[in-house]
Amino acid sequence: MVDLPLSGKVAVISGAGRGIGKAIALRFAKEGADVALCARSQNELSEVSSIISRFGSACFTLPIDMANPAQVKSFCDQISHEFGTTDIIVNNAGAYLERGAFEDSDPDLWWKTLEINVRGPYLITRHLIARMNKGGKIINLSSGKGYSAGVNSSAYHVSKAALNMMTESLANELWSRDIDVNTLVPGPTATATFDNAPQGQERSPEEILAQDRSALPKGLPAWERVKHPDEVAEFALYLATRPVGGPTGQIYSLARRPL
Repeated sequence: MVDLPLSGKVAVISGAGRGIGKAIALRFAKEGADVALCARSQNELSEVSSIISRFGSACFTLPIDMANPAQVKSFCDQISHEFGTTDIIVNNAGAYLERGAFEDSDPDLWWKTLEINVRGPYLITRHLIARMNKGGKIINLSSGKGYSAGVNSSAYHVSKAALNMMTESLANELWSRDIDVNTLVPGPTATATFDNAPQGQERSPEEILAQDRSALPKGLPAWERVKHPDEVAEFALYLATRPVGGPTGQIYSLARRPL
């Protein structure tokens, strides 16, 4: 029997219904991990779970709103009941709700962006770290926007900057328990967020990648490349399989430009 790299591991992945989170969930399950997944859509989670069942991995799913602390806690409580301990946390769920200028921004959407992108990962990690195993891995999905002020979309920039600092703070606190915490910056990836399509009109990664470059979102540097979510999942697997004593508190970027 082939010894899969994540056999016997339990991986928790937020925002796993589509895009990068789905790709990571499928890759981890294919490599032997049992997975606990959350997302907003039950239909999307059911589709992912159906695929994972073919790999023989256990899969627990729960549709939740990451901005709702009670729902996040319920998800984590049920993970502990289903699996006992956790080996890997991938904080992938995020929202890009307010794209306008600061002066014209919607205060509720601005703050909800932080609730999802910062408080959500904080709560999942906070609820689960007490029962994480030695050699555990926490991977926070961030963005290059967390390293630059940019123009407009201030809520997203601020939220990712906060998540980056959470990575560093947690790494300092958890190294003595042999739990590694790192940031993964995917760079431009063919997802619904990148495509900014209206709800219900989302396209598959293959459809996004098949279009002419001129049809891609404006502002993409000529040397940058839009990647498939599976490429991000491949690097997440690399981080999840580092040996005890591996890198922690680091930033890994798949972009083709300095952050």
